[in-house]
Amino acid sequence: MAQELDFDLPLSRYLKASVAAELQAKDVETLSDLIDMIYNNPKGWSEVIGMKSDRAMGIIVWLYKKSDSGIELPEFLLRKAQDSVKTYYGTKIEDVGVASWHEVVNQKTSPVKRRAGAVKTNKNLGPLETLTIPKNLDGSNGKNRGDPAHNALAVDTDVEAIKLWLRAKATNANTQEAYKKEAQRFLLWCLIEKRIELSSVGLEECSQYLRWLEMLGRTDPKIWAKQWIEPQETWIGPKNVSRESEQWKPFNKALGFTSRKSANTIVRQLFSFLQKTGYLKFNPFDQISSKVPLLPGEGKPKEFADRSLSKDQWMEIMSYLEKMPEDIVKARLKVILLLGKGLGMRASEMLNARCSWIERARFGSEETTVINIVGKGDKQRRLPLSDEDCDIINEYLILRGRPDYRTNEAASVPIIAKLRPGDSSPKSEGLSRSGLWLILHDFLENVAVEIQRENPSDASKLRASSLHWLRHTFAVSSLEVMPVNIVQTALGHASVNTTTRYISPDDQAILEAMKLKNQSDGY
Repeated sequence: MAQELDFDLPLSRYLKASVAAELQAKDVETLSDLIDMIYNNPKGWSEVIGMKSDRAMGIIVWLYKKSDSGIELPEFLLRKAQDSVKTYYGTKIEDVGVASWHEVVNQKTSPVKRRAGAVKTNKNLGPLETLTIPKNLDGSNGKNRGDPAHNALAVDTDVEAIKLWLRAKATNANTQEAYKKEAQRFLLWCLIEKRIELSSVGLEECSQYLRWLEMLGRTDPKIWAKQWIEPQETWIGPKNVSRESEQWKPFNKALGFTSRKSANTIVRQLFSFLQKTGYLKFNPFDQISSKVPLLPGEGKPKEFADRSLSKDQWMEIMSYLEKMPEDIVKARLKVILLLGKGLGMRASEMLNARCSWIERARFGSEETTVINIVGKGDKQRRLPLSDEDCDIINEYLILRGRPDYRTNEAASVPIIAKLRPGDSSPKSEGLSRSGLWLILHDFLENVAVEIQRENPSDASKLRASSLHWLRHTFAVSSLEVMPVNIVQTALGHASVNTTTRYISPDDQAILEAMKLKNQSDGY
Protein backbone atom coordinates (compact mmCIF):
# COMPACT_ATOMS: atom_id res chain seq x y z
CA MET A 1 0.00 0.00 0.00
CA ALA A 2 1.46 3.37 -1.02
CA GLN A 3 2.43 5.79 1.70
CA GLU A 4 0.09 8.77 1.72
CA LEU A 5 2.04 11.97 1.06
CA ASP A 6 1.16 15.46 2.18
CA PHE A 7 3.05 17.88 -0.08
CA ASP A 8 2.70 20.75 2.40
CA LEU A 9 4.48 18.98 5.24
CA PRO A 10 8.12 19.81 6.05
CA LEU A 11 10.75 17.68 4.36
CA SER A 12 11.82 16.28 7.73
CA ARG A 13 8.64 14.22 7.59
CA TYR A 14 10.02 12.24 4.66
CA LEU A 15 13.77 12.81 4.38
CA LYS A 16 16.60 12.21 6.82
CA ALA A 17 17.37 15.10 9.12
CA SER A 18 20.67 16.05 7.47
CA VAL A 19 19.10 16.02 3.99
CA ALA A 20 16.08 18.03 5.08
CA ALA A 21 18.30 20.53 6.91
CA GLU A 22 20.45 21.14 3.80
CA LEU A 23 17.38 21.84 1.68
CA GLN A 24 15.71 23.99 4.33
CA ALA A 25 18.88 26.12 4.50
CA LYS A 26 18.14 26.96 0.85
CA ASP A 27 14.50 27.84 1.65
CA VAL A 28 13.21 24.52 0.33
CA GLU A 29 10.87 23.76 3.22
CA THR A 30 8.25 21.31 1.93
CA LEU A 31 7.88 18.46 -0.51
CA SER A 32 5.98 20.85 -2.75
CA ASP A 33 8.91 23.31 -2.70
CA LEU A 34 11.33 20.51 -3.61
CA ILE A 35 9.29 19.30 -6.56
CA ASP A 36 8.79 22.86 -7.85
CA MET A 37 12.55 23.50 -7.70
CA ILE A 38 13.31 20.27 -9.61
CA TYR A 39 10.68 20.99 -12.28
CA ASN A 40 11.98 24.52 -12.81
CA ASN A 41 15.52 23.26 -13.45
CA PRO A 42 15.57 19.46 -14.06
CA LYS A 43 19.21 19.34 -15.19
CA GLY A 44 20.82 21.82 -12.83
CA TRP A 45 18.73 22.05 -9.64
CA SER A 46 21.32 20.34 -7.42
CA GLU A 47 24.23 22.48 -8.69
CA VAL A 48 22.26 25.64 -7.93
CA ILE A 49 22.00 24.73 -4.24
CA GLY A 50 25.44 23.09 -4.09
CA MET A 51 24.27 19.59 -3.26
CA LYS A 52 26.58 16.61 -3.79
CA SER A 53 25.67 14.34 -6.68
CA ASP A 54 25.14 11.16 -4.62
CA ARG A 55 22.66 12.95 -2.35
CA ALA A 56 20.91 14.63 -5.27
CA MET A 57 20.61 11.29 -7.04
CA GLY A 58 19.26 9.77 -3.83
CA ILE A 59 16.48 12.38 -3.78
CA ILE A 60 15.56 11.67 -7.41
CA VAL A 61 15.44 7.91 -6.77
CA TRP A 62 13.35 8.47 -3.65
CA LEU A 63 10.87 10.57 -5.63
CA TYR A 64 10.82 7.97 -8.39
CA LYS A 65 9.89 5.26 -5.90
CA LYS A 66 6.98 7.44 -4.73
CA SER A 67 5.41 7.59 -8.20
CA ASP A 68 2.39 5.63 -6.98
CA SER A 69 1.76 8.42 -4.46
CA GLY A 70 1.19 11.05 -7.13
CA ILE A 71 4.75 12.23 -7.87
CA GLU A 72 5.74 12.53 -11.55
CA LEU A 73 9.33 13.30 -12.49
CA PRO A 74 10.37 15.23 -15.64
CA GLU A 75 11.28 12.85 -18.46
CA PHE A 76 15.02 13.55 -18.16
CA LEU A 77 15.11 12.71 -14.44
CA LEU A 78 12.72 9.78 -14.83
CA ARG A 79 15.17 8.05 -17.20
CA LYS A 80 18.09 8.77 -14.84
CA ALA A 81 16.15 7.31 -11.93
CA GLN A 82 15.18 4.18 -13.88
CA ASP A 83 18.78 3.63 -14.92
CA SER A 84 20.13 4.36 -11.44
CA VAL A 85 18.18 1.60 -9.74
CA LYS A 86 19.63 -0.99 -12.11
CA THR A 87 22.45 -2.94 -10.48
CA TYR A 88 24.89 -2.43 -13.35
CA TYR A 89 24.56 1.34 -13.56
CA GLY A 90 27.19 2.03 -10.91
CA THR A 91 26.03 5.50 -9.82
CA LYS A 92 26.61 6.22 -6.14
CA ILE A 93 23.27 6.92 -4.51
CA GLU A 94 22.71 8.13 -0.95
CA ASP A 95 19.77 6.66 0.95
CA VAL A 96 17.92 9.85 1.84
CA GLY A 97 14.45 8.74 2.95
CA VAL A 98 13.18 7.83 6.40
CA ALA A 99 11.03 4.73 6.70
CA SER A 100 7.42 5.05 7.73
CA TRP A 101 6.77 3.59 11.16
CA HIS A 102 5.23 0.37 9.85
CA GLU A 103 8.47 -0.29 7.96
CA VAL A 104 10.50 -0.03 11.16
CA VAL A 105 8.78 -2.39 13.60
CA ASN A 106 6.70 -5.51 13.05
CA GLN A 107 7.62 -5.51 9.39
CA LYS A 108 5.88 -8.81 8.65
CA THR A 109 2.46 -7.38 9.44
CA SER A 110 0.64 -6.03 6.40
CA PRO A 111 -1.19 -2.69 6.59
CA VAL A 112 -4.95 -3.13 6.72
CA LYS A 113 -7.20 -1.21 4.38
CA ARG A 114 -10.05 0.63 6.04
CA ARG A 115 -13.37 2.08 4.99
CA ALA A 116 -13.75 5.82 4.70
CA GLY A 117 -14.57 7.23 8.13
CA ALA A 118 -13.39 4.12 9.99
CA VAL A 119 -11.07 4.49 12.97
CA LYS A 120 -7.43 4.47 11.90
CA THR A 121 -5.55 1.62 13.55
CA ASN A 122 -1.89 1.00 14.18
CA LYS A 123 -1.73 -2.75 13.61
CA ASN A 124 2.05 -2.59 13.60
CA LEU A 125 2.42 -0.28 16.61
CA GLY A 126 2.18 -2.77 19.44
CA PRO A 127 2.94 -2.97 23.14
CA LEU A 128 6.17 -4.34 24.52
CA GLU A 129 4.99 -7.94 24.66
CA THR A 130 4.23 -8.19 20.94
CA LEU A 131 6.90 -5.99 19.34
CA THR A 132 8.86 -7.49 16.47
CA ILE A 133 11.97 -5.39 15.88
CA PRO A 134 14.33 -5.81 12.91
CA LYS A 135 17.89 -6.87 13.64
CA ASN A 136 19.37 -3.49 12.75
CA LEU A 137 17.30 -1.79 15.47
CA ASP A 138 17.14 -4.43 18.21
CA GLY A 139 20.09 -2.95 20.13
CA SER A 140 22.53 -5.81 19.62
CA ASN A 141 24.88 -3.35 17.91
CA GLY A 142 23.92 -0.19 19.78
CA LYS A 143 26.54 2.56 19.86
CA ASN A 144 26.25 2.86 23.64
CA ARG A 145 26.51 -0.85 24.40
CA GLY A 146 28.96 -1.73 27.17
CA ASP A 147 31.69 -4.35 27.15
CA PRO A 148 29.95 -7.77 26.79
CA ALA A 149 32.39 -9.21 29.31
CA HIS A 150 30.98 -6.86 31.97
CA ASN A 151 27.29 -7.08 31.01
CA ALA A 152 25.65 -8.47 34.15
CA LEU A 153 22.31 -8.82 32.37
CA ALA A 154 23.57 -11.50 29.96
CA VAL A 155 21.13 -10.34 27.26
CA ASP A 156 21.84 -8.89 23.84
CA THR A 157 18.80 -6.80 22.85
CA ASP A 158 17.10 -3.72 24.23
CA VAL A 159 13.72 -5.42 24.72
CA GLU A 160 15.33 -8.26 26.68
CA ALA A 161 17.18 -5.72 28.84
CA ILE A 162 13.96 -3.81 29.55
CA LYS A 163 12.18 -7.01 30.56
CA LEU A 164 14.97 -7.90 32.98
CA TRP A 165 14.78 -4.39 34.46
CA LEU A 166 11.02 -4.81 34.98
CA ARG A 167 11.49 -8.13 36.75
CA ALA A 168 14.29 -6.77 38.93
CA LYS A 169 12.88 -3.37 39.87
CA ALA A 170 9.10 -3.62 39.71
CA THR A 171 7.93 -6.53 41.83
CA ASN A 172 4.58 -4.88 42.61
CA ALA A 173 2.07 -5.41 39.78
CA ASN A 174 0.95 -1.76 39.64
CA THR A 175 4.51 -0.44 39.71
CA GLN A 176 5.48 -2.88 36.98
CA GLU A 177 2.59 -1.70 34.80
CA ALA A 178 3.63 1.95 35.23
CA TYR A 179 7.28 1.13 34.48
CA LYS A 180 6.35 -0.96 31.45
CA LYS A 181 4.15 1.81 30.05
CA GLU A 182 6.91 4.42 30.17
CA ALA A 183 9.65 2.06 28.94
CA GLN A 184 7.64 0.96 25.90
CA ARG A 185 6.71 4.57 25.11
CA PHE A 186 10.37 5.57 25.05
CA LEU A 187 11.40 2.47 23.10
CA LEU A 188 8.70 3.04 20.46
CA TRP A 189 9.70 6.70 20.20
CA CYS A 190 13.32 5.68 19.58
CA LEU A 191 12.33 3.18 16.89
CA ILE A 192 9.55 5.06 15.14
CA GLU A 193 10.36 8.75 15.52
CA LYS A 194 14.18 8.64 15.67
CA ARG A 195 14.85 5.38 13.73
CA ILE A 196 17.48 4.48 16.31
CA GLU A 197 18.07 1.74 18.88
CA LEU A 198 17.40 2.58 22.52
CA SER A 199 21.00 1.58 23.23
CA SER A 200 22.25 4.17 20.72
CA VAL A 201 20.47 7.28 22.02
CA GLY A 202 22.59 10.12 23.33
CA LEU A 203 22.11 13.48 25.01
CA GLU A 204 20.40 15.00 21.99
CA GLU A 205 17.76 12.30 21.67
CA CYS A 206 17.06 12.20 25.41
CA SER A 207 16.59 15.98 25.49
CA GLN A 208 14.34 15.78 22.45
CA TYR A 209 12.15 13.11 24.05
CA LEU A 210 11.34 15.34 27.02
CA ARG A 211 10.48 18.18 24.65
CA TRP A 212 8.41 15.79 22.52
CA LEU A 213 6.38 14.77 25.58
CA GLU A 214 5.62 18.42 26.28
CA MET A 215 4.35 19.02 22.74
CA LEU A 216 2.41 15.78 22.18
CA GLY A 217 -1.34 16.29 22.01
CA ARG A 218 -1.22 20.06 22.48
CA THR A 219 0.56 21.33 19.35
CA ASP A 220 -0.80 22.64 16.05
CA PRO A 221 -0.19 19.94 13.40
CA LYS A 222 1.76 22.30 11.13
CA ILE A 223 4.09 23.36 13.93
CA TRP A 224 4.43 19.74 15.03
CA ALA A 225 5.32 18.59 11.51
CA LYS A 226 8.25 21.01 11.35
CA GLN A 227 9.98 19.20 14.22
CA TRP A 228 8.78 15.61 14.21
CA ILE A 229 8.40 12.85 11.63
CA GLU A 230 5.28 11.05 12.86
CA PRO A 231 2.02 12.99 13.32
CA GLN A 232 0.45 13.13 16.75
CA GLU A 233 -2.38 10.78 15.78
CA THR A 234 0.18 8.00 15.33
CA TRP A 235 0.69 8.09 19.09
CA ILE A 236 -2.64 9.10 20.63
CA GLY A 237 -5.68 6.83 20.62
CA PRO A 238 -8.83 6.12 22.62
CA LYS A 239 -8.74 5.43 26.35
CA ASN A 240 -9.23 2.02 27.96
CA VAL A 241 -8.39 0.07 24.78
CA SER A 242 -7.10 -3.46 25.23
CA ARG A 243 -3.40 -3.95 24.54
CA GLU A 244 -4.40 -6.66 22.07
CA SER A 245 -6.62 -4.28 20.09
CA GLU A 246 -5.51 -2.89 16.72
CA GLN A 247 -6.62 0.52 18.02
CA TRP A 248 -4.15 0.43 20.92
CA LYS A 249 -1.72 3.34 21.03
CA PRO A 250 0.86 4.37 23.64
CA PHE A 251 -1.00 7.54 24.72
CA ASN A 252 -4.65 8.55 25.07
CA LYS A 253 -4.13 12.28 25.66
CA ALA A 254 -1.55 14.99 26.24
CA LEU A 255 0.45 14.38 29.41
CA GLY A 256 0.01 16.77 32.31
CA PHE A 257 2.80 17.94 34.58
CA THR A 258 2.61 15.00 36.98
CA SER A 259 2.54 12.42 34.17
CA ARG A 260 5.52 14.03 32.41
CA LYS A 261 7.42 14.07 35.68
CA SER A 262 6.66 10.38 36.22
CA ALA A 263 7.74 9.52 32.66
CA ASN A 264 10.99 11.42 33.15
CA THR A 265 11.73 9.68 36.44
CA ILE A 266 10.99 6.16 35.21
CA VAL A 267 13.00 6.41 31.98
CA ARG A 268 15.93 7.83 33.97
CA GLN A 269 15.71 4.86 36.33
CA LEU A 270 15.75 2.49 33.36
CA PHE A 271 18.93 4.03 31.95
CA SER A 272 20.58 4.12 35.36
CA PHE A 273 19.92 0.39 35.74
CA LEU A 274 21.20 -0.41 32.25
CA GLN A 275 24.39 1.59 32.84
CA LYS A 276 25.08 0.18 36.31
CA THR A 277 24.63 -3.41 35.11
CA GLY A 278 27.06 -2.85 32.23
CA TYR A 279 24.52 -3.15 29.43
CA LEU A 280 25.23 0.49 28.51
CA LYS A 281 28.51 2.38 28.69
CA PHE A 282 27.00 5.61 29.97
CA ASN A 283 23.66 7.12 30.99
CA PRO A 284 22.88 10.09 28.71
CA PHE A 285 20.22 11.34 31.14
CA ASP A 286 22.94 12.03 33.74
CA GLN A 287 23.90 15.16 31.78
CA ILE A 288 20.32 16.44 31.43
CA SER A 289 18.45 18.40 34.09
CA SER A 290 15.85 16.27 35.86
CA LYS A 291 13.59 19.28 36.36
CA VAL A 292 10.31 19.07 34.45
CA PRO A 293 9.07 22.54 33.46
CA LEU A 294 5.51 23.76 33.76
CA LEU A 295 3.94 24.57 30.41
CA PRO A 296 2.08 27.83 29.69
CA GLY A 297 -1.40 27.64 31.13
CA GLU A 298 -0.60 24.84 33.55
CA GLY A 299 0.32 27.16 36.37
CA LYS A 300 1.14 25.63 39.71
CA PRO A 301 0.24 21.93 39.78
CA LYS A 302 -3.07 21.35 41.54
CA GLU A 303 -2.69 20.51 45.17
CA PHE A 304 -4.22 17.21 46.20
CA ALA A 305 -6.79 19.06 48.29
CA ASP A 306 -8.22 20.60 45.11
CA ARG A 307 -9.16 17.12 43.97
CA SER A 308 -11.31 16.32 46.97
CA LEU A 309 -15.03 16.68 47.54
CA SER A 310 -16.49 19.19 49.99
CA LYS A 311 -18.85 18.21 52.81
CA ASP A 312 -21.80 19.55 50.85
CA GLN A 313 -20.82 17.62 47.74
CA TRP A 314 -20.43 14.46 49.78
CA MET A 315 -23.89 15.01 51.29
CA GLU A 316 -25.31 15.28 47.76
CA ILE A 317 -23.70 11.96 46.89
CA MET A 318 -25.03 10.22 50.00
CA SER A 319 -28.50 11.72 49.51
CA TYR A 320 -28.68 10.29 45.98
CA LEU A 321 -27.35 6.93 47.18
CA GLU A 322 -29.99 6.77 49.90
CA LYS A 323 -32.79 7.15 47.33
CA MET A 324 -31.52 4.29 45.16
CA PRO A 325 -33.36 0.92 45.23
CA GLU A 326 -32.16 -1.54 47.87
CA ASP A 327 -30.38 -3.96 45.57
CA ILE A 328 -26.92 -5.34 44.84
CA VAL A 329 -25.98 -2.29 42.74
CA LYS A 330 -26.54 0.01 45.72
CA ALA A 331 -24.85 -2.43 48.09
CA ARG A 332 -21.72 -2.52 45.92
CA LEU A 333 -21.59 1.27 45.68
CA LYS A 334 -21.81 1.55 49.47
CA VAL A 335 -18.80 -0.75 49.83
CA ILE A 336 -16.78 1.15 47.17
CA LEU A 337 -17.50 4.46 48.90
CA LEU A 338 -16.60 2.92 52.26
CA LEU A 339 -13.26 1.61 51.02
CA GLY A 340 -12.42 4.79 49.13
CA LYS A 341 -13.70 7.71 51.16
CA GLY A 342 -14.15 5.92 54.47
CA LEU A 343 -10.76 4.16 54.54
CA GLY A 344 -8.69 6.05 51.96
CA MET A 345 -7.80 2.93 49.96
CA ARG A 346 -6.14 3.13 46.55
CA ALA A 347 -7.90 1.61 43.54
CA SER A 348 -5.38 -1.25 43.43
CA GLU A 349 -6.00 -1.96 47.11
CA MET A 350 -9.77 -2.07 46.58
CA LEU A 351 -9.36 -4.53 43.71
CA ASN A 352 -7.02 -6.76 45.72
CA ALA A 353 -9.00 -6.62 48.98
CA ARG A 354 -10.18 -10.00 50.26
CA CYS A 355 -12.36 -10.95 53.21
CA SER A 356 -9.25 -12.43 54.88
CA TRP A 357 -8.01 -8.86 55.28
CA ILE A 358 -10.70 -8.32 57.94
CA GLU A 359 -9.99 -9.66 61.42
CA ARG A 360 -10.33 -8.97 65.11
CA ALA A 361 -7.35 -7.28 66.77
CA ARG A 362 -6.50 -5.93 70.21
CA PHE A 363 -5.43 -2.33 70.79
CA GLY A 364 -4.36 -2.06 74.41
CA SER A 365 -7.31 -3.32 76.44
CA GLU A 366 -9.79 -2.93 73.59
CA GLU A 367 -10.57 -5.49 70.91
CA THR A 368 -11.96 -4.26 67.61
CA THR A 369 -12.43 -5.26 63.98
CA VAL A 370 -9.71 -4.06 61.62
CA ILE A 371 -8.83 -4.36 57.96
CA ASN A 372 -5.21 -5.12 57.09
CA ILE A 373 -4.65 -3.25 53.84
CA VAL A 374 -1.84 -4.51 51.60
CA GLY A 375 -0.56 -1.45 49.76
CA LYS A 376 2.36 -0.38 47.58
CA GLY A 377 5.43 -2.55 47.89
CA ASP A 378 3.33 -5.09 49.86
CA LYS A 379 3.46 -2.78 52.86
CA GLN A 380 0.57 -3.28 55.27
CA ARG A 381 -1.40 -0.82 57.33
CA ARG A 382 -4.20 -1.56 59.77
CA LEU A 383 -7.37 0.53 60.02
CA PRO A 384 -10.38 -0.01 62.31
CA LEU A 385 -13.84 -0.93 60.99
CA SER A 386 -16.98 0.11 62.82
CA ASP A 387 -19.92 -2.24 63.31
CA GLU A 388 -21.76 -0.27 60.61
CA ASP A 389 -18.83 -0.74 58.20
CA CYS A 390 -18.86 -4.48 58.82
CA ASP A 391 -22.62 -4.63 58.24
CA ILE A 392 -22.23 -2.81 54.89
CA ILE A 393 -19.65 -5.37 53.73
CA ASN A 394 -21.63 -8.37 54.97
CA GLU A 395 -24.91 -7.22 53.41
CA TYR A 396 -23.15 -6.98 50.05
CA LEU A 397 -21.62 -10.44 50.46
CA ILE A 398 -25.02 -11.94 51.26
CA LEU A 399 -26.59 -10.39 48.13
CA ARG A 400 -23.77 -12.01 46.12
CA GLY A 401 -24.45 -15.37 47.69
CA ARG A 402 -21.13 -15.33 49.53
CA PRO A 403 -20.52 -16.42 53.16
CA ASP A 404 -20.05 -14.08 56.10
CA TYR A 405 -16.61 -12.43 55.95
CA ARG A 406 -15.73 -13.98 59.34
CA THR A 407 -15.90 -17.55 58.05
CA ASN A 408 -12.96 -19.52 56.65
CA GLU A 409 -14.90 -20.12 53.44
CA ALA A 410 -14.87 -16.36 52.73
CA ALA A 411 -11.10 -15.88 53.09
CA SER A 412 -10.32 -15.65 49.36
CA VAL A 413 -13.54 -13.87 48.36
CA PRO A 414 -13.01 -10.37 46.85
CA ILE A 415 -14.65 -7.64 48.89
CA ILE A 416 -15.91 -5.97 45.68
CA ALA A 417 -16.85 -7.91 42.55
CA LYS A 418 -18.65 -8.05 39.23
CA LEU A 419 -22.43 -8.23 39.38
CA ARG A 420 -22.37 -11.44 37.36
CA PRO A 421 -19.23 -13.50 37.88
CA GLY A 422 -18.20 -15.87 35.11
CA ASP A 423 -18.45 -18.89 37.41
CA SER A 424 -18.72 -19.63 41.09
CA SER A 425 -14.99 -19.29 41.91
CA PRO A 426 -13.92 -16.17 43.85
CA LYS A 427 -11.11 -15.52 41.36
CA SER A 428 -13.53 -15.07 38.46
CA GLU A 429 -15.66 -12.41 40.14
CA GLY A 430 -12.92 -9.88 40.78
CA LEU A 431 -13.31 -6.47 39.12
CA SER A 432 -10.88 -4.94 36.64
CA ARG A 433 -9.50 -1.43 37.17
CA SER A 434 -11.52 -0.10 34.23
CA GLY A 435 -14.64 -1.82 35.57
CA LEU A 436 -14.22 -0.15 38.96
CA TRP A 437 -13.61 3.19 37.27
CA LEU A 438 -16.78 2.89 35.17
CA ILE A 439 -18.94 1.97 38.16
CA LEU A 440 -18.00 5.14 40.04
CA HIS A 441 -17.98 7.31 36.91
CA ASP A 442 -21.54 6.31 35.98
CA PHE A 443 -22.74 6.78 39.56
CA LEU A 444 -21.25 10.28 39.88
CA GLU A 445 -22.69 11.21 36.48
CA ASN A 446 -26.16 10.22 37.73
CA VAL A 447 -25.65 12.34 40.86
CA ALA A 448 -24.50 15.25 38.69
CA VAL A 449 -27.62 15.02 36.52
CA GLU A 450 -29.76 15.03 39.67
CA ILE A 451 -28.20 18.23 41.11
CA GLN A 452 -27.45 20.02 37.82
CA ARG A 453 -30.30 22.52 37.98
CA GLU A 454 -29.90 23.56 41.63
CA ASN A 455 -26.13 23.37 41.86
CA PRO A 456 -24.36 23.32 38.48
CA SER A 457 -20.92 23.98 40.00
CA ASP A 458 -21.15 20.88 42.19
CA ALA A 459 -22.40 18.89 39.21
CA SER A 460 -19.36 19.99 37.23
CA LYS A 461 -17.05 19.00 40.10
CA LEU A 462 -18.60 15.53 40.33
CA ARG A 463 -18.22 14.98 36.58
CA ALA A 464 -14.54 15.87 36.87
CA SER A 465 -14.04 13.48 39.78
CA SER A 466 -12.35 10.11 39.57
CA LEU A 467 -11.90 7.08 41.75
CA HIS A 468 -8.80 8.54 43.40
CA TRP A 469 -10.80 11.56 44.56
CA LEU A 470 -12.34 9.32 47.23
CA ARG A 471 -8.88 8.82 48.72
CA HIS A 472 -8.17 12.55 48.46
CA THR A 473 -11.43 13.31 50.26
CA PHE A 474 -10.53 10.87 53.04
CA ALA A 475 -7.14 12.59 53.43
CA VAL A 476 -8.48 16.14 53.55
CA SER A 477 -11.31 15.33 55.97
CA SER A 478 -8.97 13.30 58.21
CA LEU A 479 -6.43 16.12 58.46
CA GLU A 480 -9.15 18.34 59.93
CA VAL A 481 -9.35 16.13 63.02
CA MET A 482 -6.14 14.04 63.12
CA PRO A 483 -2.41 14.80 63.43
CA VAL A 484 -0.60 14.63 60.12
CA ASN A 485 1.60 11.68 61.15
CA ILE A 486 -1.48 9.57 61.92
CA VAL A 487 -3.04 10.43 58.57
CA GLN A 488 0.28 9.56 56.92
CA THR A 489 0.10 6.07 58.43
CA ALA A 490 -3.57 5.66 57.55
CA LEU A 491 -2.86 6.53 53.91
CA GLY A 492 0.26 4.40 53.69
CA HIS A 493 2.47 7.31 52.64
CA ALA A 494 6.22 6.70 52.82
CA SER A 495 6.86 10.40 53.45
CA VAL A 496 4.96 12.90 55.57
CA ASN A 497 5.67 15.49 52.84
CA THR A 498 3.21 13.67 50.59
CA THR A 499 0.54 13.82 53.28
CA THR A 500 1.01 17.53 53.95
CA ARG A 501 0.11 18.33 50.35
CA TYR A 502 -3.48 17.57 51.29
CA ILE A 503 -3.54 20.36 53.89
CA SER A 504 -5.34 23.24 52.25
CA PRO A 505 -7.72 25.66 54.00
CA ASP A 506 -11.06 26.01 52.26
CA ASP A 507 -12.12 29.21 50.54
CA GLN A 508 -14.27 30.33 53.47
CA ALA A 509 -11.35 30.02 55.89
CA ILE A 510 -9.12 32.01 53.54
CA LEU A 511 -11.81 34.70 53.15
CA GLU A 512 -12.19 35.08 56.93
CA ALA A 513 -8.43 35.14 57.45
CA MET A 514 -7.97 37.83 54.79
CA LYS A 515 -10.69 39.96 56.39
CA LEU A 516 -8.88 39.83 59.72
CA LYS A 517 -5.58 40.69 58.04
CA ASN A 518 -7.04 43.68 56.23
CA GLN A 519 -8.64 44.95 59.43
CA SER A 520 -5.34 44.72 61.28
CA ASP A 521 -3.58 46.51 58.41
CA GLY A 522 -6.10 49.35 58.61
CA TYR A 523 -7.55 48.88 55.10
